[in-house]
Amino acid sequence: MDTRRLAYFVRVVDIGNITRAADSLHITQSALSQHISALENDVKTRLLERTGRGVEVTPSGRSLYRYAQGILRLEKAARIDLHAGSDTPAGLVTVGLASYSMAPGLAVPLLRMVRERYPNIHLQLIQNLTVVMSQAVLLGQVDMALIYDPGYVKGLGVQQVLEEDFHLITSAKIPPIASRGDTVTLKQASRLGFILPNELHTVRRITDAAFHAAGLHCSVVAEVETGMVLRDAVVSGLGATVLPLSAAKTHFAPDEIRAYRFADGRLRTAMSLCTPEVQPLSDAAALVADLLCQSLQESRDCQAPVTTRMKATGPASSLRT
Repeated sequence: MDTRRLAYFVRVVDIGNITRAADSLHITQSALSQHISALENDVKTRLLERTGRGVEVTPSGRSLYRYAQGILRLEKAARIDLHAGSDTPAGLVTVGLASYSMAPGLAVPLLRMVRERYPNIHLQLIQNLTVVMSQAVLLGQVDMALIYDPGYVKGLGVQQVLEEDFHLITSAKIPPIASRGDTVTLKQASRLGFILPNELHTVRRITDAAFHAAGLHCSVVAEVETGMVLRDAVVSGLGATVLPLSAAKTHFAPDEIRAYRFADGRLRTAMSLCTPEVQPLSDAAALVADLLCQSLQESRDCQAPVTTRMKATGPASSLRT
């Protein structure tokens, strides 16, 4: 299978239009169409359906797209490794980070450590849904992923690294939800409109389950996956959200929000480092995994002081440190 054609196919799927994909690849539309046709002949199935607005991916095309991403990543990793030689750790290492978690807050510290200690390691950080990340590890699209615990997944090694309680997060611009203390009940929270990820996300599932168990309705006014959009929407008072404290510290400035513990509902989950169970990590990936665990240890060491400070802030505690 021609990896160049796989790369062309992935670009078409990402853009959704052959003409624009051809422009981005600096080849003609007819040449790109010929490459796609040749790939379809090679795998003996239709991958794309042409429409008036562009292209739609067939079920077979979606399957190939997932595998193609892993194949292309491995090819890039091999080129980086071979080019660097054997004198120093080198290679492409891809780390997946769960959205709506503390994981993105580790991205810059991890990148800094890798650049300082292993300058020939090419670090790639990506963010997506937990369910997608676990599959990405299995398919070889990422070397490892720091995600909300997915439970048992065949072929996946899961190491729990941190447990956290979720908190209600509201804008500091709106009146306090609780008249005293830093706790709220699920009933008090049910009067709010929530900004949460979609129903596949762990944060959403745990939140919905807690309200349902209490016989209450969680009113979701908007579904948002992007961290920056979430931040701006919550700060402006468009809705509340649910996050671990560490994730709230990553997304918000200390004086922008109020954080409340749930008094009558245990909204809790674990973060886990996931790696392939059968395929061992490359030397470069193993070094990055060690650095990631080091960052996690430093984060764990900071959790207790953070919680204490938040409890000490009085009514409608904020994230001031």
